[in-house]
Amino acid sequence: MLSSFLSTFLYVFTSLVTVVNPIGAAMFFLTITSGATRAQRMTLSNKVCIYFLIMALVTLCAGSFVLSFFGISLGVLRVAGGLILFSAGWLALNNTSSSSEGEEEVESTAGAHKPRTDQDWMKLAFYPFTMPLTLGPGAIAVTTAIGTSMNFTIPNVIGAFAAALANALIVWLCFRYADRITEILGPSGSDAIGRIFSFILVCLGVQIFWTGFSELWLTLVSSVPK
Repeated sequence: MLSSFLSTFLYVFTSLVTVVNPIGAAMFFLTITSGATRAQRMTLSNKVCIYFLIMALVTLCAGSFVLSFFGISLGVLRVAGGLILFSAGWLALNNTSSSSEGEEEVESTAGAHKPRTDQDWMKLAFYPFTMPLTLGPGAIAVTTAIGTSMNFTIPNVIGAFAAALANALIVWLCFRYADRITEILGPSGSDAIGRIFSFILVCLGVQIFWTGFSELWLTLVSSVPK
């Protein structure tokens, strides 16, 4: 029983943590929340952790059923997730690029750009921070595949749930303390890191979109009668 628990835990944990990439996601989280306070980031990280755990457990237990019920293929999921990541990265890249150049203009036109409230930031907790930034198409595909191939015995279920919880805690730790990087790097270093990761986020969106589009295109070609 213990060996089944450990093998399932290690299998689910290592499979999920590699596609989630919590450190990389934390850098994107820090870039997108450049205008948030530390308290707002802490609340956001708490919500993202909870949402991540819920979504991971749902996809483990019923991911394939939900996708088949709505008639959604993994290719379509990847296309949609890629577009969302591209949009979030593009917005973050523009905001980061103009943050230092437009600082004086913002100060001179105080009130022209209203700062986001706590409620505005909390609206981002599920989308895009949980889906698709943290639990993206790759992670959903992995958890869905694990759920469909796993024997739902008590040790396996407990091991899978424990692995999902461990991943959620790692995401929370990375997001919670991501702003410490800005203190170490300073304003100029943080701005450079923000630009780099915003561009990488755009590239990831394009890559995920292309993977999904390629799957859909091959499906379309194979379905054409010869």
